[in-house]
Amino acid sequence: MNASRKLGILLVFLLLLPSLPASLGSENVVLRITSNPSGASGYIEGLNVSFVTPATVEVPEGNWVMRVTNGKYTVVYNLSARGKLMKVFVDFTNLRQSIKGPFVNATVEYGFNITVPTREDEYVPPMAAPIWDEEVCGGIIMFGPREPPMLIYKYSLKDPYYQLFLNSTPSIEEYRGRKGCKMMETIYYLGNDSAMARSIPYREASFIAPHALLSIDSEPENATVYIFDFHRFGEWFTPFDVLVPVIPTERRNVSVVHYDFESRSLTTTIIPMIPELHTYRLGIGSNGYPFLEGWVELKPEGNYSVSVDLELLKFALRVNGEPPTEHASKREHLPVYVPNTTLLIVSSTPSAELFVDGRFMGKTPVAEEVAGGEHEIALKINGREVWKKRIDVGYGGRFRLTVFLEEYLKGHGRIKTR
Repeated sequence: MNASRKLGILLVFLLLLPSLPASLGSENVVLRITSNPSGASGYIEGLNVSFVTPATVEVPEGNWVMRVTNGKYTVVYNLSARGKLMKVFVDFTNLRQSIKGPFVNATVEYGFNITVPTREDEYVPPMAAPIWDEEVCGGIIMFGPREPPMLIYKYSLKDPYYQLFLNSTPSIEEYRGRKGCKMMETIYYLGNDSAMARSIPYREASFIAPHALLSIDSEPENATVYIFDFHRFGEWFTPFDVLVPVIPTERRNVSVVHYDFESRSLTTTIIPMIPELHTYRLGIGSNGYPFLEGWVELKPEGNYSVSVDLELLKFALRVNGEPPTEHASKREHLPVYVPNTTLLIVSSTPSAELFVDGRFMGKTPVAEEVAGGEHEIALKINGREVWKKRIDVGYGGRFRLTVFLEEYLKGHGRIKTR
């Protein structure tokens, strides 16, 4: 072979060198994969490698995502393949002991260094909740998941108990088994970061959404909870209870009789369709631990406990005899701004004159900024006081109050003061 031809071959090789696989020339890593029980199915993404435990497979050095499944449980491991031999053991018996609840399936992620917000990161000043009363509709109102669209009610500052309201679905407020007002929420999304909601107290409905109670807990406590990939800022940390709507089958042409504040009369609204909703996707995680995600199947009026022992769950996957290390990045703690006013929103049926600390604010419905803290709120009709309470409206956000003056409407005329 002459010199010019050798030079040409060398140039071609140098041109092709950047496109050659990075693993070319490096040794493969032998993976010995076992599980308890054996017979779990596995797959390594990007390599098109499938196996059934126990198995021995070879992979190039590098990072690969491995999935191992047994029944309704799946372990996903962000594998960093290094060295000549790695022993991977998946303990599904441990998974069953660590995860409790009505899970249809559950996936646990290891080695992804997932960072979740903490209670300390998300401290917010408390907002006041209306006194729990059959006459007063409301709670601390917060926006919830977008898919499906929901609002969140919280009825007490000191009690981590929440209720989810599905968009445009007749529901009944319920706090610890005590039923309150009939309420429907209509949500309007105005953009990527803004939304508004309209609360509609109603009298009758051809369908009212039943609920199920989820009690969510973890060991250790204060794990971050997601429902449909949504975490309520400053609120959803274990342990807490949440009442969720459960709709076994789709409902069509639901009629709702409610008071219309514009026409000041009863009217009927038809809801074309309410979708079925009986499975919920939950996520539970804490920094330094694997992350759990799964679907739970719920039935109307059921009480369900969901719990995860994160400390035990760490040992469901062991690599060379040790659980994978989960590194969580540190977050900067930001100062909290505490506003000194609250948007007070008051509605009543029928419309009445609203007085706050003796000052006339207009005829309901009224939305006005007031100083934070306690206020005496009174309603008058034709100059006669028919309802009065002293209420703490909190600091910041919105305080919504809806009052039904039923006894006045029925002609009893008895003044209500508490």
